[in-house]
Order: sequence, then structure tokens, then C-alpha cells
Amino acid sequence: MFLKPISALLALFWILLVVPLVQAQSSVIEEVTPEQAREVLDALQDDESREEVLRALEERAAEESAEESEVAVEEETPLSAIVPLEADGLIARTLDQVGDWAAGLRVQLMRVTQALGELPNWFQTTFFNEQGRLLLLQALADMALVLGVGLCLEWLLRRLLRRSMQSLLHNARQADVQAPPVVAPTQVADPVVKAALDPMDESTALVQTQRDGLEQVEAVPIEPPSVLINPQEAVPEDTHSGVAAPVESEVKALRRLPFALTAMVLDLLPLGLFFGIAALVLQLLPGLDIRTHLVTREFVYAYVITRVVMAVVRLLLAPGDASLRIVQLNDLAAQQVHRWARRLVVLATFGVAFGNALAILGSGTEAQLVVIKATSLLVHLNLIYLVFRFRHPVAQWIAGTPEREGVVHALRQWLAGVWPLLAAVLIMGTWVVWAMGIEDGFTRLLEFIGLSAAILVLGRLVAVLVLGMLGRLAGVDADSRQPRSLRGRLLAQYYPLLRWLVSLVITAVTLVALLQAWGLDALAWFAPGTIGRMLASAMATIAVAVVIALMVWQASNRALERRIARWRSEGDLLRAARLNTLLPMLRSALFLVIALIVGLTTLNQIGISTAPLIAGASIIGVAVGFGSQKLVQDFITGIFLLMENAMQVGDSVTVAGVSGTVENLSIRTVRLRSSDGVLHIIPFSSVSTVSNAHRGIGNAAVRVGVSYDTDIDLAISELKAIGAELRQDPVFGPNTLADMEVWGVDAVDGSMVTLAGQMRCVDKARSGMQREINRRILERFRRAGITIADPRERPLMTAGRNGGAEPV
Repeated sequence: MFLKPISALLALFWILLVVPLVQAQSSVIEEVTPEQAREVLDALQDDESREEVLRALEERAAEESAEESEVAVEEETPLSAIVPLEADGLIARTLDQVGDWAAGLRVQLMRVTQALGELPNWFQTTFFNEQGRLLLLQALADMALVLGVGLCLEWLLRRLLRRSMQSLLHNARQADVQAPPVVAPTQVADPVVKAALDPMDESTALVQTQRDGLEQVEAVPIEPPSVLINPQEAVPEDTHSGVAAPVESEVKALRRLPFALTAMVLDLLPLGLFFGIAALVLQLLPGLDIRTHLVTREFVYAYVITRVVMAVVRLLLAPGDASLRIVQLNDLAAQQVHRWARRLVVLATFGVAFGNALAILGSGTEAQLVVIKATSLLVHLNLIYLVFRFRHPVAQWIAGTPEREGVVHALRQWLAGVWPLLAAVLIMGTWVVWAMGIEDGFTRLLEFIGLSAAILVLGRLVAVLVLGMLGRLAGVDADSRQPRSLRGRLLAQYYPLLRWLVSLVITAVTLVALLQAWGLDALAWFAPGTIGRMLASAMATIAVAVVIALMVWQASNRALERRIARWRSEGDLLRAARLNTLLPMLRSALFLVIALIVGLTTLNQIGISTAPLIAGASIIGVAVGFGSQKLVQDFITGIFLLMENAMQVGDSVTVAGVSGTVENLSIRTVRLRSSDGVLHIIPFSSVSTVSNAHRGIGNAAVRVGVSYDTDIDLAISELKAIGAELRQDPVFGPNTLADMEVWGVDAVDGSMVTLAGQMRCVDKARSGMQREINRRILERFRRAGITIADPRERPLMTAGRNGGAEPV
């Protein structure tokens, strides 16, 4: 019925196009078949068909007249009035694009206006006759049957799964309650490394003291230097700020993810049953018209899409129970977002389904266009309402904390005030450009938003999984008292860097997927021979170099730490202390080598030739070497002195003519604190001799002068008795290593006879032992009547009875 006028119209157009050519070439008339001629005659004889043909010809003639008038106007326009624009320039392309949008908008508005005018007539001719009412009733009956059976079975399966859902919620709540609190990872170094790397506090000094005959090195508080250039105030560092919250939220999201995914599966199982039953009923249901099945299928698809989208929203928000929530929102915010998301999704999906149903029932594309445009307008108006309803919380989030200052803070404050207007303009602009400027713009916009949302949700789930596992490995339980393992310490040390890198990779992959989904063909950017491929290869090589450098760094540090710990456990404290002293310089040298290799690798990968840099560095190195001989000498001398264990922190040494206690050893200087409290900083290049009084043995020297009339044997026996008493003394005895050694008469001069010996003891007790021996010699010689010689006296000698000399 509908094809006959159309066929006649096409045949008439064919004849009208061919007839003018007959005058030029009569053989063309033979191309018209008798069937086409009869169809044209029938169309012209029928009143309705003839009116349709005439109306079509009039519209075509009007279009040609308009085109001719436009051409005439263009021909009449003088060349001087034409404003020259650069071909394919930015302004020209912008104007062309705006013109295309305006033309598309004008066409769509004309179609909507025409459809609104013809819609009542279509309803009158379609649903107010017997055939139209029968078609509508059949479509409604099919929808009622399919949706009714599917929804009933879905409700039944959901009721059967209710106990499983309740058990899942109970387990999720118990997991939240029983989960131990997570402490954010902090960069805690090994105590040995920390002691070796931390410099001496400016408010502490090492002072050599003596208690009970033992020399001790004590850390005493001192006043900081009175003169400082631009002193900085000490600000207490919060080791958990900015780190604890991300770790806790990521670990919590990872813990909830299995429960949320299981809840999503339990939510989608009844939907799968509904979809299967609906498809089966549509297949088995007898229908007089295929259009009723198509209409029912549209609404089934709308319901399924709505349920799937809302299942994903519930996966992230879980408005009914916070123990399943992955996104960190409070209950009220989650419920509001869920409610508005459901409204928008239902409005969009069922609005599009209703428009498609009208087109299927015979309204044509005009009625479908009106319904879809109206649906898109309602969706965008709801979005604008949401923007203004939640403008204050979003504005507070954009503005940030009011304590901050600067250009960025001022920009955020301005954006917090104007963001609702900008968002409203953007939303309405999107509706004008997409929904009104393009024929199927709203449908394409929904597909665009749906695909983008799916990619973002997938990226968020991957981020929750990866970052949560990383946070669980790096974090520790607050109630745990076990020492952190090596893997835990390394993850805690590098957690911020790893988290940043993982977030960067996930963001980059998500962005590439979004661009690919938007039709930009982002994967082609990484094809062989492209800049993207070269950049990706360079970044991968640099990442591998950095990972290898970190592995070498950590392996070296771990080897040094294990060696120090082993020597300490074996009691070899001297070697452990020596390596502990060398540790900062070894780490600095290793860091310089690793940084140099990684830096050269990075420069090579980004296309910078390293040969000129190496040559220039060599020349500069030679020049700097000549100009910094003292610095090089300081460094080399310090390395050898420390490798030979010449001194360490706490030793009493004499270097460069200065005696004191070693407070700190750097890469080029030694800091000594003398007995009067003065701090001496001596470069290693000035050290030619090191006198160290702390090397295990500190012999207390015995040297006493007696008068000529003293009984030498008696004096020697008294000295040995003093040594025996010291060996038995509870304070000095443990620090002695052997009995007192008296070597005899060491010297005879004009005023005295000198006796010499020593008392072997530990190095820390040498000075105290020396003083105690002198005190006891004085007391014991006084009791024994032994006269200690005065070097100022000169005895007079006379001839004795036996021919010898005797003092007067």
C-alpha cells in the first residue's frame, strides 16, 4: 500500500530527468520500461497520489530556486567586500565548525517543530482506528506478559538469595570490626645505619669524664651557637600526615572488594534469570506483528541496562551498608548519589526506549526525535539541578583549607565561587551541541558516557586492588609487636614512590583507554616508529635502570648491615665500629656511582649524546682536581685512616698537635672536643700522626725518684706491694691485666735514684690507675720512711770508710 506511490514518484522523477535529454538524444526514451510508464499513469490518475507527486515536485522546485538565489547573491558580491581568511586557518576552521553546528541545530529545530505539528495527526491516524488500537493493545499485552513473568521469577530468585546476601553482609561487618588498625609506613632505617648517618646534634657534646678510676665519654647538653644566619624554627614533623589516610582507605577498600564483588554477583544473578526468561518468552510467544516483539525488546533492554548500571553504582557506593562501600563517602552522600543516579539512568534508558518504540509503531523518525530530545533536555536539567543543590559541599572541597595562601589558593577560591555557573553552561552547551546539533546525538552521548564510565570504574577497581595490596604489604598492624621484616621495611621506605608510580601507570592506561574509546586512536600513537613508542621505550628503559639501581643500593646496604650485625654478635666490636664509621662514606660513594650511571642512561634514552658530556666532565674533573688538591687529600687520607681503624667516635686521640675526644668523623674532617671544652675541626690533610689512647691496653707508667740513702730493695718491694693491693681492689682490680712490673733503677743522676716500672690495665682505666698508683706510692713511702728525692737538692759526697762515697 505504501510502496505504490513511492514507486510511481521515483518513476516520475526518472521520466522528468530523462525527458530533457530526449530533445538531445531520442534514444534515451527507450530506457523507460512499460511498467514504469504504467505506474506513472496510475499515479497521475489517482487523486491522492497525484497530490503527493505535485507536493514533492513543488518542494524540489523551491529548493532549486533557493540554491539559484544563493548562487546569484554570491555572484553579485564584489570581490572587495570579501574578507580574506587564511585557508584552513584557525579562524576559518573555527567559523566553519560553528557554522556546521548552527546548521545542524537549525535542521534539528525544524524537524522537532515539524514533528510537534504532525504528532497529533499521527496519534489520530494510528491509535484511533481499529488496526492501530489492536497493535497498541498487542504491544502492551506482550510487554505485560514478558515483563511480568521475568520480574516474578527474578523476585523469586532474589528472595531465595536473601539469606546468602544477609550472611555476606554479616561477614563484611565482622571483617570491618575485627580488622586491626593500620599504621602508615614510615621510612625507618636500620639502627646501625641510622646511628652512622645521623649527624651529632648541635645541642650535644661528647665529654670525657672519669668515675671510679674509669674514663668515660658522656653526651652532655650544651647551648646552641648564639650566632646563626637565617635560623629556621624547628617544626615538629607529623610522620603520619598525608600517608596514614591513603593507606588505611586503600587497605579498607581492598578488604571490602571481595564482599562487594560477591554482592554484585548476587545482585545480577536474578537479572540474568530475568533476561533469559524474557528472551525465551519472546521467542515462544506467538505474535501477529513483529513490531510488538521489537517494542517489548526495547523496554527489556532498557530495564537490563538500568539494572546493570545501578549494580555498578551499588558496587562502588553500597548505600545500604557501609561495610561494602569501596568509595570513601558517608552514608548520606552515598544514598543521595545512588538515588539521583537511579533517576537519571531510568529517565535516559526508558526515554530512549519509548522513543524507539514510537518509531517502531509507525510514527517515523520525527516522533522519535521529539521524545529523545525531550528526554535529553530533562536529563540535562536534572544535572543542572544537582549542580546547584550540591554547590556548597563541592565549593568547600574545591576551596580547600582556608589557612593556605598563594596564587593556587586564590584560583581555587575563585573557582569554588563560580563553578556552578560554569558547570551549568557546560551541561547546557553539551545538550545544545550533542543532543540538538546531531540527529542521534543523545544516544551517542549516552554510549559515550557509558563507555567512559565503564573504563573509569574498571580503572578504579584496578587501583583499589593494586594500591590496597601495596598498602597491606607496606603497612603494619598497630597492635603488632613483631619487628618488621626486610620486605616490610623496604616497602615502607619506598611506599610513597611505589604508590605514586602505580597511580601514574594506572592513570596513564586509563587515559589511553578513554582516548581510544573516544575515537582518537590512541593506540596508534605507540605504533612502531612513532614518538609515543620511542617515549614508552625510553621510559621503560629508565624504569628498569632505576629498579636495578635500587636493587643494587638495597643489596649493598643489606650486606653492610648484616656484616655489622654479625661482627657485633661475635663480639668483634672494633671491626663493627670501624665499618660503622666508614658506612656513611661508602654509602655516599655508592650513591654517586649509581646516580651517575642512571643519569647517563636517562640522558642517552632521551636522545642526548653522553660522549660530549663525559669528555667535558673529564676536562672539568682535571681542572677541579688541580684546584682542589687539599679536598682530594682530605678525602683520601680520611678513607685510609678510617679503613685502618686509626680512630673512631669516642676515642681520646692526639692529631695535628691537638688532643681531645672524637665527636664526629666526616668525609674530610675530624671533630675533637678538648678537655677545656673547645671544639676543634681538623681536616685530614693536616693529620700526619694519630695518637690513640683507646686501643685495648693502657699501661700506667711507674716512675719515682728516691734519695741516695734509700734502700733500693725496700723501695722495690713497696712498689710491688702497691701493685698487689691494686689487683685485690674491688674498683681497680677488674681493670688490671697483670701484676706491677718494677724494672729496677732506671737512672742515677746528681740528685736522685730513679726507679721505673708499669702496671698493665685496660685503656679506659689508664689515667685513673696512674693517679691511684701515685697516691699510694706517696702514702706507702711516707709510712716506710722512704724519702722521695727533691730534684732541687744536690747531695755532697765524702769518702767513706771503705773507700766509697757517702752523702754528707
